[in-house]
Amino acid sequence: MAAAGVDVTTAAPHFRGDWSRYDVVHLNHLTNACVRALLPNRGPSGRTKIVFTHHTSGWKPWKFRVVRNLIERRADSVVVFSDDERQRLGGRVPAGKIDIIPSGLAVERFDVARRSRPVGDEPLQLLYVGQLVEFKRLHLALELMHRLLRAGQPVRLRIISHRETLRPELMAEAARLGLTDLVEYLGTRTRDQIGHEMAKSHFLVLPSYREALSTVTSEAAVTGLPVLLFNVSGSSDQVPIGWELPDINDTERFFNLALERTQNYDCVERLWARNAATVRAHLSVDRMVDQHIDLYHRLTMTPTGV
Repeated sequence: MAAAGVDVTTAAPHFRGDWSRYDVVHLNHLTNACVRALLPNRGPSGRTKIVFTHHTSGWKPWKFRVVRNLIERRADSVVVFSDDERQRLGGRVPAGKIDIIPSGLAVERFDVARRSRPVGDEPLQLLYVGQLVEFKRLHLALELMHRLLRAGQPVRLRIISHRETLRPELMAEAARLGLTDLVEYLGTRTRDQIGHEMAKSHFLVLPSYREALSTVTSEAAVTGLPVLLFNVSGSSDQVPIGWELPDINDTERFFNLALERTQNYDCVERLWARNAATVRAHLSVDRMVDQHIDLYHRLTMTPTGV
């Protein structure tokens, strides 16, 4: 945006701070700054315009829902990543306040890689990228491994995570299922390193019950890496046409689809390889920046109240 001539300041999401210099404040995620936005705020040209992007969809504890509802009501624009996410708002936000702007991705950092089904004793390589927290439901990936092994398919799981809150519980569950030696914790990785790990994998597994156009799913899609995930917000825009997305509560369907897709891996791989070009075009960073600049111009040209 700065390269496009927009005067941009980035700031930590604190309650305190001077917003009087800004025409637009764009809040990302539910943070203390969302509470600050509920107070009277005035910028150089009148009432400060507030833009809010949630970055997630799905169930939230009641305290989070209260703040979310208040900031959505105060915001001059609520940005969602997809029409699917817009529909999941359930009419909570007036249609005129919603702007659909898909998140952007530096697609040039992720090369399309071709893959083939493992043969003989070669393991199926699963990859997980994300936090080790409750809503990610990584224990379902362990259960999937257990079922693959029972079906005679060797398998390994590599985990990339910057927040390992539930690692002790996951390690205990892996031990209970006899998977300890088949799960590798890699810690944090750069985006370039994640791309390298994706190139070595057969599936990205993401069993979350809530997302909003998951970045890691987009990264996998632009490399042609098939993703095992549920019907979470934005997922229908990332997967190939016809790719079944099980309901977040239907774990048996998730497991059964994963087993079927492993058996038919070469067909699955070709489907995702063809899908990569479509996702690349959809997730351009330049397109995302232009859409945000257009939004900010539109808001600042709209007369403000007191």
